[in-house]
Amino acid sequence: MKTRILILKICFIALFSALIFVSAAFLAIPYAGGAGYFNLSDALILFASAYLGPEIGIISGIIGSSLSDLYAGFANCIPFTILAKSLEAIVFSLIFFIFRKRKYIKHISFFIAPLFMVASYIPYYLLYDNGQGVLALISSCYDLLQGTLGAIIALSLYLVFIKIKLPYTSSNILNKR
Repeated sequence: MKTRILILKICFIALFSALIFVSAAFLAIPYAGGAGYFNLSDALILFASAYLGPEIGIISGIIGSSLSDLYAGFANCIPFTILAKSLEAIVFSLIFFIFRKRKYIKHISFFIAPLFMVASYIPYYLLYDNGQGVLALISSCYDLLQGTLGAIIALSLYLVFIKIKLPYTSSNILNKR
C-alpha cells in the first residue's frame, strides 16, 4: 500500500510539474519592460496543494516554475522562484490544513498564500532595478493580479474536484490518520 501511494505521489508530481511548466512557459504574458511574465501556474500550485497534499504542491511548483524560468531565459530568477513558490505552497498548506474544519478560513488561505509569493519576488525586482523601486512596484502589481486570479481559479477547481472521490487525495489521506 505504501508503494502504491509513493507511485501515485510521483505520478502526480510529474503531472503537475508538467502542467505548471506549460502554463508558465507557453501561456505566459510578458510584463512591460521585460520584468517577468504573467502566468497561471499559481492556480495549479494551490490546487495541487489543496487537493493532493502539500508535498505535491511544493515539489511540483518548484520543478515546473523553475523549468519555465529556465525556458524563458530568466535563469537568474530561479532561486527567487524556488523561494516564492515553495513559500506560497507551505503557507497555503499550513493555513488550509490547520483550519480544514472551518470552511471560510480554509478558503481564505487561497488568497493569503499568493501574498507571500509576491513578497518573495520584491528583492529580485529591487536587485535588478538598481534599487529604484519602479520595477518592483509595477511587477508586484502584476504579481498581485496573477496571485488573485490564480486563487480564484484554484478555489473554483478545488470546489469542483472535492466532490470527486479519488483513492488518493489529501482529504482521504488525512481522514485515514
